Amino acid sequence: MVIKGVIFDMDGTVTAPVFDFAGMKAEANVGDYDVLEYLLRSTGAERERIQRVMRKYEDAAAAKAKLNPGARSVLTHLARKRLPMALLTRNSRRSVNTVCRKLRLKFDFIVTREDGPHKPAPDSILQIARRWNLSPHEALMVGDYKWDVLCAKNAGAPCVVLANGDELPDWARKADYIIKRLTELIPIIEGKRT
Repeated sequence: MVIKGVIFDMDGTVTAPVFDFAGMKAEANVGDYDVLEYLLRSTGAERERIQRVMRKYEDAAAAKAKLNPGARSVLTHLARKRLPMALLTRNSRRSVNTVCRKLRLKFDFIVTREDGPHKPAPDSILQIARRWNLSPHEALMVGDYKWDVLCAKNAGAPCVVLANGDELPDWARKADYIIKRLTELIPIIEGKRT
């Protein structure tokens, strides 16, 4: 496998896992629905209510945002190698811009939930690969949650899961690689780890 571009998730991957997803879902009161799926099905005042809740939690996470250990060195390494890097997130563009400014992050391409079908749909990875003139199997998806794995698998792209804790969920086993620190990406990208 030759990696010619790297696509990163934001929360829990590039940034430390501080986003309170459980709190957001509870406050949004969407039951068993995924919050973004519920938002897409909502209209009028209910849609506005969900957007306010999401904005509140995204703003809180952006205010507390800090890099995950090893993130800066991995991003610097990839920049030196001139490998294109993208950020693919289910967050809003507003939230991403805040985090990128705060942490001085630069990506060649950023895809947010406003840009089209969100993860786990494959569209974003396919769009990024096309923009880079790559086939999906040359673009590595790096994330920390099942949407990242499903998105990569749906697009035919290889996938790395960053395990932020000791317990490994079943969905993580579907990834091509599982790492505990972002710096473990470097040998994968350089083809030194199979």
